[in-house]
Amino acid sequence: MLFEKVMRNKSKFKDNKIVQSLIIFCAVIVVIISLIGDKGLVQYMALKDQEEKLEMEIQQLKEKRQEWIKKIQSIKSNQTYIENIAREQLGMIRKDEKLIKLRFKDDL
Repeated sequence: MLFEKVMRNKSKFKDNKIVQSLIIFCAVIVVIISLIGDKGLVQYMALKDQEEKLEMEIQQLKEKRQEWIKKIQSIKSNQTYIENIAREQLGMIRKDEKLIKLRFKDDL
């Protein structure tokens, strides 16, 4: 009788060990999947890093945009600059000016 009780207790102990081992194994698998899986921690960290880089790039582009807006406003309001562009790129002259074109032998 005593032997039977001891054997039953050992059997229960073995069953408990098996259940505990299965629970630990499942927990380890869940942790591994959460770290490595499609939406795991590794992927999350990579996406977070990419997000930071994109936010920095957006900020830089916003700053460049503001610089260009300032340049455009400056160009629109600076009559001397506009006149220089009109003269150099478009070949325009004032009403009271005469345009003299010189030709060199190399140009012919």
